[in-house]
Amino acid sequence: MRTPKLFALPFVLAMAAGVAMGQTAKRSFTLVISADSSIVKQGSPISIKIELRNISDHNIGWTMAPGGDLHGEIIGFPPILRDVQGREPPLTKWGRKVLGRGGAPDDAPLVRNAVFRYEMPPGKVMKTEIRLDEVYDLTSPGKYTIQVSHYDEDNKEEAKSNTLTITVTP
Repeated sequence: MRTPKLFALPFVLAMAAGVAMGQTAKRSFTLVISADSSIVKQGSPISIKIELRNISDHNIGWTMAPGGDLHGEIIGFPPILRDVQGREPPLTKWGRKVLGRGGAPDDAPLVRNAVFRYEMPPGKVMKTEIRLDEVYDLTSPGKYTIQVSHYDEDNKEEAKSNTLTITVTP
């Protein structure tokens, strides 16, 4: 004969799992990247398009640094680029500056007070693009995986986009 404690254990575990699942915060946005082509000739421009959609019921923010139409949003959407060995390609001078990973005095990071923050209402979509070949030295042929990240203020964590694979050919 089962004791009441053992009989209740599956019920208690199911309730605990339901509470834990109910506490998982919902994303406040979707983050999708795309490229015009997955195969790019060496030395050609390599752009990715970024789409951030506010799916919450409140305003969310995104940041923009000075740098024009192709690089302004890079601080709000830092790229994650890796070769087939999982290594990050070398950064260009601009990449070192904007991502704050310089070593030489002329690679000093951007002044952070020059960064702008914008509010995006529910349902709105922000679209931009980043020229990866101006951030990374992609002169070596090969396959590269690309994602971008964006900080989710609701969940207090970095959210990553889908992953693209781009092949640079000679």
